[in-house]
Amino acid sequence: MTRVCGTCVERLAAVPLLLSSTCLWAAPAPAEVAPLSLGSVFSVLFGLVVVVALLLGTAWLIRRLQGLQQPSLGVIQPIAHLQLGLKERILLVRIDQENVLIGCTPQGIRALHAWQGPPPQGIQPAGEGMAMNAPFVEHLKRLLGEKK
Repeated sequence: MTRVCGTCVERLAAVPLLLSSTCLWAAPAPAEVAPLSLGSVFSVLFGLVVVVALLLGTAWLIRRLQGLQQPSLGVIQPIAHLQLGLKERILLVRIDQENVLIGCTPQGIRALHAWQGPPPQGIQPAGEGMAMNAPFVEHLKRLLGEKK
């Protein structure tokens, strides 16, 4: 029989212990996240609120900037308009010395009444009404021109 030294036996006895401890040295497994945790639901809802707020803000801005369009002061001049519904409106248009009252609907445009002479009292022609907004429009055009 061969004789085994004491240190060799101790070393051989430590091998299974070392093999079992290698799993302790491995990288820790990633923590599992619950699919419907409060944080993930909050994150999705917050993103949705941000996107909806951007859409509403953009729609509001576009609506506000439509009023800045200056009508052309040619032969046909828009004098006044009245919004009756979402898609229905009445327009008062001046063509030379004639005033025409026009009804606009999604189905079409129809002349309601026409007369010669000045527009009704209390209604400013489009050129005079736009004179107050002209400095702002010019300033806005100048600012937009500088950014390009």
